[in-house]
This record gives sequence, C-alpha cells and structure tokens, in this order.
Amino acid sequence: MLAQDHLAYLPVGRSSLTLVAGADPVRLLLVGGEPLGEQNLMWWNFVGRSHEEIVSYRTQWQTEIGAVDGDAGFDRDELRFGAFPDGEPALIPAPPLPTVRLRPRN
Repeated sequence: MLAQDHLAYLPVGRSSLTLVAGADPVRLLLVGGEPLGEQNLMWWNFVGRSHEEIVSYRTQWQTEIGAVDGDAGFDRDELRFGAFPDGEPALIPAPPLPTVRLRPRN
C-alpha cells in the first residue's frame, strides 16, 4: 500500500498494474514507457537534456508565476507549465541555480 502524497517506482518489465482506491476521491499520475535512450538532467522540478534547458525552464517558470519582472522573451498566451487551479496552495518559486554547471548523474 502506498501512503498519501508518496511516489512509487516500478521497474521495467511489468505487463500489468492493479490500482485500488477507497471511497474518497483520488488523484493519480501514472507515467510509463520505455527508458529514454539519452542522459537527462534533473534539478528541482525540471528535467532537461542540458544545463541550458534547465536554466531556460527555470527562467520561464519564474516568469510565469510572476517571480521575476519582464517577459524574458516568452509568450504569456502559451504557458509551458499551464494554468494553476484556483484554490490550490500558492506556487513556489524555484530556488537559485547552483553556481556550477549541471551535469547528468551517472
């Protein structure tokens, strides 16, 4: 059984998955597929193929949530991260990037 607000990892090779929920409403995100054939970087809530992509994603996130002034060259009508539902907790600004270049983990 998986506790509320927890993440589970299921290794490659499963052909089925059974999910059982109680009477209360449930929100679930299921991501699956073949492993990517390239190295990726992960930092905070962003996944990218390069340091530059992560920097760009962070800049766009900060811009979309109003944590920086200016438009940083992004089209406000086409939000990368989508609209945030009303009534949810406030959006969290991304922390400052580290002072070193981001690298894939081995």
